[in-house]
Amino acid sequence: MRRRAFLATTAAWATAQAQDWRHSEAFRKLYNLDFDGAIPLLEKDIANQPGEPDHYNNLAYAILYRALFAGDALDGGVALSVADYLHRPKVAFSKTDRDRFHKVLQQAEAAAHTRGECADALYALGVSQTHRANFALLIDKEWRAALSTGGEARKLHTRALELDKNFVDAMLVPSFHEYIIGSLPIYLRALGFLVGFTGEKEKGINGLRTVAQYGQRAKLEAQVLLTLVESREEHPERAVEIMRSLVKEFPTNHLYRKETSSLLLAAKRKEEARREFAELSHERYRFLKPARLEAYRKEFEAKLRA
Repeated sequence: MRRRAFLATTAAWATAQAQDWRHSEAFRKLYNLDFDGAIPLLEKDIANQPGEPDHYNNLAYAILYRALFAGDALDGGVALSVADYLHRPKVAFSKTDRDRFHKVLQQAEAAAHTRGECADALYALGVSQTHRANFALLIDKEWRAALSTGGEARKLHTRALELDKNFVDAMLVPSFHEYIIGSLPIYLRALGFLVGFTGEKEKGINGLRTVAQYGQRAKLEAQVLLTLVESREEHPERAVEIMRSLVKEFPTNHLYRKETSSLLLAAKRKEEARREFAELSHERYRFLKPARLEAYRKEFEAKLRA
């Protein structure tokens, strides 16, 4: 009885933490592309709650994605077009940031281990491994290391779901992997069974939809991945609906606006796409560099003529 009460209390506390994060100033700044504004707030979170692994994971995310954003590496569906990304020049990542990134993740993992094998701790460990996988792929371009580490993240989140089947956020990584395996040619799909996957695309998509609708910590990531998947599956209208909600929620994040214009083009709604793209010139998109906007413009006009 005491164990059940403890687990119930832990789950309720974890949910409250996730809700606080979603409504925090640090969250707003981070996903509005104000990385320099978000990082001091994330450091303050750690100082106030040094035993909370989520805070360390959030800071590691900010350090990684600040570099990717500075290197113009956040455009487009990298998750679904890894081969193209691997042929681009590497993103600059200083030794200071590299050392700090790995140290922060070590602190996240140490904090998670103090909680024992509960769903919340396993989830936090899986998030740390996901960040390591993204670093291996997006910074070092070591795709084999990324696959291995991503697999560890999946196992941790699968174990979290075994302990708590209602832990919706833990569905994200397993669901996305299920979709990827299901998208492989039939002669490769059989490999998925070796790692516990059925290779059912629809199962993976439904999992992403569940997290996008009901998730707490991973809701935003699920929404972004779902737009990429829906577009790939030739449902651009569904993707547009999700992305437009993100444009409204994060008014200085030009990446969401730019992606919306691309999705509208894919849906053959050219006039709407033009209007959407024109919004990128608005002063609220203060993190969009003029040279980058011009590159966007050339790309957009080329798609219009295609």
